Amino acid sequence: MVAGMRFLTLMKIAALPLLALSGHAQENAPMTPADMNKTGMLPPHTKVLGERAVEAFAKKDWAGARKAYLEMLELDDGNALIWANLGAVEQQAGETKRAIECFEKSVQFNPRLAPSWTALGLLLQRQGDIYRAISCFTRAIHEEPEDARAHNFLAITMKEFGWTDAAEAELQKAIDLKPDYGIAHFNLALMLLERRPPAIELARRHYDKALRLGVGKDDVVERRLKE
Repeated sequence: MVAGMRFLTLMKIAALPLLALSGHAQENAPMTPADMNKTGMLPPHTKVLGERAVEAFAKKDWAGARKAYLEMLELDDGNALIWANLGAVEQQAGETKRAIECFEKSVQFNPRLAPSWTALGLLLQRQGDIYRAISCFTRAIHEEPEDARAHNFLAITMKEFGWTDAAEAELQKAIDLKPDYGIAHFNLALMLLERRPPAIELARRHYDKALRLGVGKDDVVERRLKE
């Protein structure tokens, strides 16, 4: 469906490697590997490599970023945040299979790292693995209940599966959590237009709100609102 495709084109994975800059343990506050995994920290002895990786990522030097994160894994191959960052690099480089494997490693080592569940869910969704994607987004929400993006992504996946009422409820939850979330307003407008009969005025309100928040105009929605 056109609306479903529009849902997908608006979704992007956050730049997870930026976590590497703020996610190092303090040099004067030693932590055990278990502590680091629990809090999503990178160990202090990988700080230089982490900065090199983030710099390479910013330049879209995927090979350089990958090399730095692989060197970090040689020092600590059980750190969930390193695996998450490497997964983000592989995703940006177009290596979907490798990215999925990295995010799976990340949540294996630290099931509490919600961004890894979200990133894994997005990759699985785009591969058509809807059941697993729903499971990943649900787990991300369990770990971070107030993450509006995760609610939005779960709504998109539920819509693909045909759970329209549940999808609509998740979008409303996303908006309740983040009233200025333009994409969620846009997506909810789409769903309201797909009701039978369509909720034109309510859809118009959410669509206008999305436009005010910076979401681009959509010819299909504009046409539907004039019918």
